[in-house]
Amino acid sequence: MRHLPALALLLILTALAWWLPNREQAGEVPLPTDRFNSVSFAPFRPGQSPLRGVFPSAAEVEADMALVAPRVRAIRTYAALEGDYDIAAIAARHGLKLWAGAWLGQDARRNAAELAQLIETARRHPGTVERVVVGNEVLLRRDLPPAALIAALDRVKAAVAQPVTYADVWEFWEQFPEVARHVDVITIHILPYWEDRPTNVEGSMAHARAVLARMRALFPGKPIAIGEVGWPSRGRWRADAAPSRVEQAVFLRRFIALAEAEKLDYW
Repeated sequence: MRHLPALALLLILTALAWWLPNREQAGEVPLPTDRFNSVSFAPFRPGQSPLRGVFPSAAEVEADMALVAPRVRAIRTYAALEGDYDIAAIAARHGLKLWAGAWLGQDARRNAAELAQLIETARRHPGTVERVVVGNEVLLRRDLPPAALIAALDRVKAAVAQPVTYADVWEFWEQFPEVARHVDVITIHILPYWEDRPTNVEGSMAHARAVLARMRALFPGKPIAIGEVGWPSRGRWRADAAPSRVEQAVFLRRFIALAEAEKLDYW
């Protein structure tokens, strides 16, 4: 019985640890807009995965597009060869713009097919496809050396009218600045929760501003877009970075205010 007070205290502390990051904060951080600039779009349902070659149907993609269309201006895709549907045509039907991506990995034959499809999509839908994204975090994963990525970028730039970009976490743009000469837009990922040194929500906007300043200094005159930014609604804590729906809502509202002030393209 003498252990009951200690057990009660432990239960209270545990409850507080879960409640604090999820407590109501309604109205504290207003949403600056009713429409996001753009979102990354991967319409996979339970049991579907590109790793297993199980893709959503055209009807499922259409349904998901209808859900996001009233809330966003554009979408970003990551692969050109996914499923039996024309993602650009569906986006056009819903009045959305598209940053169309090609997935590059270690398979040279697959890469060639991805690039060919990306080029074909950009040419067929010039009014919908705003940008083409040649590879995502290829350097981070070390799937290709910079020279091979640059060759892919040059191939696409010579074949399409839209601006061409490559997307990776900001540190890898610092490691391989030579890639910048082969793109029209520098597309960086800023993910404070997931970085090697996690940043909590309170420090995340200062971190984002510092990253933008570093990229602008490194690549003067080049447009900077943020290809991925966000905060998880659940998961494990990383240092003092807490995943929760409230933290996610606060992060997004603060980031959108920053993006509007800085006139940023973001996903």
